[in-house]
Amino acid sequence: MTTTHSAPERATLDSTVTTTPAGRSGRPPATAIAAGALTLLVAGFGAYGAVYFTGLDGFTDLGLTFLVAYEFLSVLGIVSAIGTLRGRPLAHAGLVLYATWMQVFTAFKVGYIHETQAIPFAVVGLAVLVLSLAPATRRFVGR
Repeated sequence: MTTTHSAPERATLDSTVTTTPAGRSGRPPATAIAAGALTLLVAGFGAYGAVYFTGLDGFTDLGLTFLVAYEFLSVLGIVSAIGTLRGRPLAHAGLVLYATWMQVFTAFKVGYIHETQAIPFAVVGLAVLVLSLAPATRRFVGR
């Protein structure tokens, strides 16, 4: 049995169909998922590590200043990763900013403090930068 609708009913039914913006599917591409997952991991572990390692020597004024700045940037990374996975262009810009900051921060730690243990964070940051600037990710967020 086939149901036919009159013209006004059909217009009402057609107006309830939701569509996604041009070029964006409902599911994020693998590059966006990988960039988001890596960012969530490195920002989460980095935030915990900053509190732990800063507190080992006692919380000085300089240590607390570093901690507040680092935690702020970690929250920026986490929020940007989630927003990128939801297809938000501004969040994508935040993700690129966070990945770039990871490179600069690691260069400082290796160059000034001589802390070579920070190099894996630079590698992850570079991977996030490459994945977030991949054409599939940029197309998904509409940039």
